[in-house]
Amino acid sequence: MRFVDDFVGCFEYGQDAEDFLRELRKRFAGFNLTLAEEKTQVMLFGRFAREQRAKYGKRPKSFEFLGLKHVCGVDRSGKFAVVRSPSVKSCRKFLARTHEWLIRHTHWKRRDQQRHLHVMLTGLYQYFGLHHCQRKLQWIMREVQRQWIRTLRRQSQRHRLYWSHLGSRSWFELPYPKTVHQAV
Repeated sequence: MRFVDDFVGCFEYGQDAEDFLRELRKRFAGFNLTLAEEKTQVMLFGRFAREQRAKYGKRPKSFEFLGLKHVCGVDRSGKFAVVRSPSVKSCRKFLARTHEWLIRHTHWKRRDQQRHLHVMLTGLYQYFGLHHCQRKLQWIMREVQRQWIRTLRRQSQRHRLYWSHLGSRSWFELPYPKTVHQAV
């Protein structure tokens, strides 16, 4: 799987992965390039990873690729499945960007702020709209609401913006996360 300059190579046998890595380093050296060692690794991942690592009392490793954390898991029927959820780094990045935007646009009308936050969250949901991501996306939505409340409360020393009050206001509604991608 490749996206621009990032890729993940999947192999059935560990020796094939080692050979590929050795040849890749040789090929890169021919062009005066090197692999980022902190990002490059050969790991046991897949259907048999859990039982192989359990022999040594360890859990299967996970990795991050394109903002998603990939973990060995099982589906509802008990079969192996790759579970993807938003990585901590991508969540923090989104929340930091949202917070920065809210601070810079404190002077906007509340309806305009809501419209822009709606667009930002919808874009996030469309990218991370997988089944296993729902809990984390709901958490992000609540965090954005908290950031927005804090920003609104800064506008006055005598705020009356409480959750009970804001919950009944139509301008405070943000989109709720939904599953966009059934299976990837």
